[in-house]
Amino acid sequence: MTDTALFAAGLAALCGFFAGRAYRTTSARDRAYGAAGLSERFLQGLEYLSEGRRDEAVAELSQVPRESPGGEVVEQVLGSLLREGGQVERAIQIHQGLSRRAGMPALARARTFAALGEDYRRAGLLDRAERAFEQALDEDDRNATALLGLQRIREDQGRWEDALSLRTRLSKRRRGDDALVLAHLHAQVGRERLRLGDPDGAEAAFREALGHDRRALPAHLGLAEVLERRDPALAAATLEDAARAVPERAYLIFESHARACAAAGEHGRHAALLEAAIEKHPRDWRARLALARVLRSRGDAHEALGLLRRAGEENPQALLVHLETWRTLLALGLPREDTQRYLDAATSSILFAAPHVCRRCRYRAADVQWRCPQCHEWDTFVEERLVPPR
Repeated sequence: MTDTALFAAGLAALCGFFAGRAYRTTSARDRAYGAAGLSERFLQGLEYLSEGRRDEAVAELSQVPRESPGGEVVEQVLGSLLREGGQVERAIQIHQGLSRRAGMPALARARTFAALGEDYRRAGLLDRAERAFEQALDEDDRNATALLGLQRIREDQGRWEDALSLRTRLSKRRRGDDALVLAHLHAQVGRERLRLGDPDGAEAAFREALGHDRRALPAHLGLAEVLERRDPALAAATLEDAARAVPERAYLIFESHARACAAAGEHGRHAALLEAAIEKHPRDWRARLALARVLRSRGDAHEALGLLRRAGEENPQALLVHLETWRTLLALGLPREDTQRYLDAATSSILFAAPHVCRRCRYRAADVQWRCPQCHEWDTFVEERLVPPR
């Protein structure tokens, strides 16, 4: 769940809780004139918020008296709106004031501390954020905002076991499909165990990840790395299973698959995988690029060049294709006609290494990222292609 979605869910819960509370504590006359005792400014602010007019909502909610019925929810909403709008310092001030208020129910205090923790996290004050989230969980150990916020801090710290434990608690707390995120966290635990010299523990974690969701490609890659040490043929089979589970990212297993096949002495197996990928997805430029490398290494540069031409047609901006084309042309002694055709194609291209973009926040990176460094969501990166001007 994204920060915005989580904020919206929390906002709805807060509004329902405090509006009901205000309704019970106001007179019939107040209810008749004030919509459950809540001021017209509060109602107008909520209307603006529902329309996505954040600035107008902040302006209206800022005018609601704190002592009015529902004043607590107004401050809670206002603080969260300010944080989402980038005014983190003002959000901290509001939520700090709320956290010191006496007589608040435990659930309301938990929401306040969770909001304050999110303020601190956005401000980069991770120690304070951690304390605030823990205070929220002391009041309500099922608070989703606190669990998610603390999970993300643990991820940033590389404490994957703790992050996994928190996400497991969160998945039990709410309805939703957390399988893929849990799989990625198990894969990170496996990677850490492998780094610490515990291949058996790593293998168990990778298999646990795949039990949650077979789309978690890092788990396939990690498991293959463990298996390659004792059975490279089985490692190759694991990677082939990964290509079937996540065909759009099969290119990420090509290098590991080539290595495993070489270690197993099955040199034709890797080429067969690439040929099958091309047959199934004729526009797969990465499979053509990988097969061209195999063919060039075997001395068949002419056929490799044909594959590279087709790969360049599918993605003329890919720097990797151009680099491999140069290597192949060099292997062929740079024939004039082929070189000119390549130069003509390269002249009209915008070259890049291998850009990927997060579907959630549009953060860009040269390589695929399993966890977005900006929005912290898992498995959101896709390859981005730039179209040359025509």
